[in-house]
Amino acid sequence: MMPPSGDKQLTLAYAAGASLAAVTLVYVFGPTWLIDSSSNSPSQRRKGVVGLVNTANDCFINSILQALAGLGELRAYLVQQTINAKANRELVGGSLKVDRKPFLTGALKDILDGLNERPIHRKTISARPFLNVLERVFQQQISRSQQDAHEFLQVVVETLAEEYHQQKKRTQEAMRLRMENEKVLQSADEKIGDKDEGYEKPQEADGLVIKVEDPDKKEEDKRESGDGGMPMEGKLESEIECLKCRFKPKPSVSTFVALTLPVPQKTSTTLSDCIDGVLSTEYIDDFTCARCRLQHAFETYSRKLETASSDPVKKELTSIISKLQQAIETDPEKIPEGIELPSPRLAPKSRIARRTRMSYYPTIITFHLSRSIYDAYSSSRKNSARVSFPEELKMGGLLDRKGYKLLCMITHKGSHDSGHYECFRRQIVHRAPYSTPTPAPSSPPTPIPSSPKTGSTVKLVLADARESASEILVPSSETQTSGVHPPSPDSCSSDSASSDSSSASDGKFTPPSSISTHPNGDSSPTRLTNSEVAEPPIPTSSSCLPPLASASGPALLALSIKTSTTATKRLKRKHGNDKWWRISDEKVKEARTSDVLGMQKEVYLLFYQRNREE
Repeated sequence: MMPPSGDKQLTLAYAAGASLAAVTLVYVFGPTWLIDSSSNSPSQRRKGVVGLVNTANDCFINSILQALAGLGELRAYLVQQTINAKANRELVGGSLKVDRKPFLTGALKDILDGLNERPIHRKTISARPFLNVLERVFQQQISRSQQDAHEFLQVVVETLAEEYHQQKKRTQEAMRLRMENEKVLQSADEKIGDKDEGYEKPQEADGLVIKVEDPDKKEEDKRESGDGGMPMEGKLESEIECLKCRFKPKPSVSTFVALTLPVPQKTSTTLSDCIDGVLSTEYIDDFTCARCRLQHAFETYSRKLETASSDPVKKELTSIISKLQQAIETDPEKIPEGIELPSPRLAPKSRIARRTRMSYYPTIITFHLSRSIYDAYSSSRKNSARVSFPEELKMGGLLDRKGYKLLCMITHKGSHDSGHYECFRRQIVHRAPYSTPTPAPSSPPTPIPSSPKTGSTVKLVLADARESASEILVPSSETQTSGVHPPSPDSCSSDSASSDSSSASDGKFTPPSSISTHPNGDSSPTRLTNSEVAEPPIPTSSSCLPPLASASGPALLALSIKTSTTATKRLKRKHGNDKWWRISDEKVKEARTSDVLGMQKEVYLLFYQRNREE
């Protein structure tokens, strides 16, 4: 009710109070409403990515760190290694020698976490904390002049691999110490039992003893089978074969973290041709074969034996020939002791075939396109040949194909001695902390009990079909064991009539509630993702539905939504993510896959990650 018109002071006071209240409401609730509206819109969240400050010639550092930040498998590895290092220290206490060198794995994890924040506003960070740790590792300062991005990548990733192998040895040492302690305790218990006549060893109770498997041993098995370990470390196997005697020495195995591919000096080429140039068969002439050299020595001493006259000389030559014959048949690479072979210049030369193959395919494979051209009469220059590369890459043989997807790329513009590096990074939103506080949800979450009641049918809240962790309707474990099974093919036809009649009588389906009520009045909502439950086979017709609920409507609705969710995932995998970040230090722009694949003259480093389906 408004005050009387005659009282002007009261009117002014009322208007001022109303204005102050309105300003207070806007000040208090306005920022929260703006944050809520921006957080609900994915496009607002993905306007940018965290950049890196370039204080000098740091583009070669910034581009490498941005590329590593876009590799999800590498980030998961860094987290796991940090946890393992802490667990090993707690496992053995102070009895295990600890390396005093700084832990580069943890420093890299910290800066990659910072680069994977999802900022609301423009944000840049510095790589100096990470560089300080790297300089302490090598005990020397990084030069501020123009450097090569590939060399910096080699230094960082090789250090990570070295720390991984050291961590592996520490884990084995910790397991050995733990087993020794267990043996000491076991022997002490046995001695106590022998001295005390009334002592009885505790008997194992049936159904109560839990056999705990050694997690470190299982992890070792995974690493040996290629399911774990350093994700960027691969292995090359080189084998030679003499085309004259067909002798094959033992293959030599070497590790790599970035596979260098020389770019041929021509107008254009492909990534596959560059890979074939390294992983192919090479023929080399005028090679001294170990077996051919022993065979030549065997023939030389055999001719001397034919012309020898004295018995001591014949006996000595016979012994030498016998040893050479045994070495040729067993191990031609090992020269028998006490035998002098003829000069290598007199040994026959042969033609060999050297084959190089990738014996272990890493989870993340990095290709370095070497564009350097060195002339004998001039300085080095850059090879500007066009190199076309695919978004999806297939590696391996016909029976063991492995699929990789391009996640990051580093380009170089300029001459051989100077220029600028840029990073192209696929827009993949990882589960990372926000750079600003996340607003509280508008409604409190529903509490989830630890276990459902016996005989209950668990109804799961269905998430958006566009999200990666969609939820489906499944029965509880007690319901599955109490006689609820998918229908047999014979029962499909008999149930079709009843299903159609019930559907027709209802006219429409009623959406299932997020919480199912048990006969005793309790409720137990449970949320499970596709990765936590085994997906049942989807029937080809609506009349062949599993009896997941008492009514056919909710079950049909849940299965139809699950089908659409699966189709959406397949469609996403088919088309892929077409958006990229083009990052030049602190400047960030958006790009498309076509823009990335078009950088054929500037491409320098390619980062492919193995598909999870593989």
